[in-house]
Amino acid sequence: FRDRFTVRDYTDACRRAFELFGAGDIINPPRQEIVEVRDGRSHFRLDMPAAWPGRYEARKVVEEVSDVGSGRLGVREAWIELEDLRTGTRVRLDAGHITDMRTGAAGALGIEYLTGSDVRRIGILGTGRIARCLALCCDDLFDLEELRCTSRSAANRDAFDVAVAPRLQVPRLTMTPTIDECVDGVNAVLMAIPTPEPIVGRAQLAHVGAVAVITFNRPKALNALNGQMIGELNQVLDGFEADEAVGAIVLTGSEKAFAAGADIKEMESKGFMDVYREDFVTAEWER
Repeated sequence: FRDRFTVRDYTDACRRAFELFGAGDIINPPRQEIVEVRDGRSHFRLDMPAAWPGRYEARKVVEEVSDVGSGRLGVREAWIELEDLRTGTRVRLDAGHITDMRTGAAGALGIEYLTGSDVRRIGILGTGRIARCLALCCDDLFDLEELRCTSRSAANRDAFDVAVAPRLQVPRLTMTPTIDECVDGVNAVLMAIPTPEPIVGRAQLAHVGAVAVITFNRPKALNALNGQMIGELNQVLDGFEADEAVGAIVLTGSEKAFAAGADIKEMESKGFMDVYREDFVTAEWER
């Protein structure tokens, strides 16, 4: 897929999906989570369906098997199933790269929706996989004069420059060691750094109509949601919601998983009355 589809294919597809969903043509039924123990092993399946009635049906599926005692992951797969209802053609696609590029396209389109097309300089906080996809999609969508990316690590900055710069059209890619240098004078900022607390303040972004990207970062647990993670997420969301400079927030995960549902290890010792009394997976999980 890295060679078969262009960056423009992803931004166009994401834009079209937003339009169709907004018009009610694309349907996203509730996702389904199945957690069960068989032969001493925990089996988890997350099924996220979508449909364009009369045309396409699709679903992203995450399946994993882990040892109940140790919590160690044994087998894990993530894929997308797509069926063309008009021809009966069915395909199964690896979900990793598609999910990453979808996130990049959504971030770039968020800037366009909030600020229009007159964007000349964009700052991206981070140099990881999601930051790379954001850079590619922003470069494709806007006629930029400069794209800035930041990391405190010189090695990460160099790796980003080597991997991404040859694919960009923007005349100037600037790698900065500090956030202040990255956001100074830009028209928009995208954040792709996993952090439990906001790392920029209102003063730094006073000149920017910002789109914030929050990245889940529990790779060993496939970003499974537990009480601590939800608490940290709420703290970050509260900070961004209180910041008038932030016009939109994008939540994203990793290449392997967005979020593998609720954390089984946190639930396995709880009975029905424990869940009921604690208001578990409700009190802090709903906004």
